[in-house]
Amino acid sequence: MSGAVGELVHATAIVVGDRGVLITGASGSGKSSLANALLDRASFEGRYAALVSDDQCLLHATSGRLICTTPETLRGGMEIRGSGLHEIAFESRAVIHLVVHLIEPAHAIRMYENAEAELQGVAIEQLILPAGEVESACRSVEAWLFKPLWKK
Repeated sequence: MSGAVGELVHATAIVVGDRGVLITGASGSGKSSLANALLDRASFEGRYAALVSDDQCLLHATSGRLICTTPETLRGGMEIRGSGLHEIAFESRAVIHLVVHLIEPAHAIRMYENAEAELQGVAIEQLILPAGEVESACRSVEAWLFKPLWKK
């Protein structure tokens, strides 16, 4: 698809607080599991959180920001592995502030290294995290979203 219309990508997107998070990775890497865990943790902590889109996200750039919208056929649906598709509260669009890329654990980066992903011509900060390690990935995403980096 062209940049003006957008690009359909295999990913899951959520909003936590006022921050959009796009989760990418291979099929079965835990995108939906991580998103669901982050939504649950945010709810437990009294933070606003909602699904934007599960499995497929439509991305386009507007005014230097990356916007994610939900394909019409996927609105409000989220896969819970082993249980199927379930209805969940959702937002139909969000500005993306962080990309989380899930990869094989042996290739994951231990310390944040100012990595960026470029999507639709927009540079977005990126965490490269081990697939299948939901608890560890949740802590990393929450730290990035809510705790300042140590600048010593």
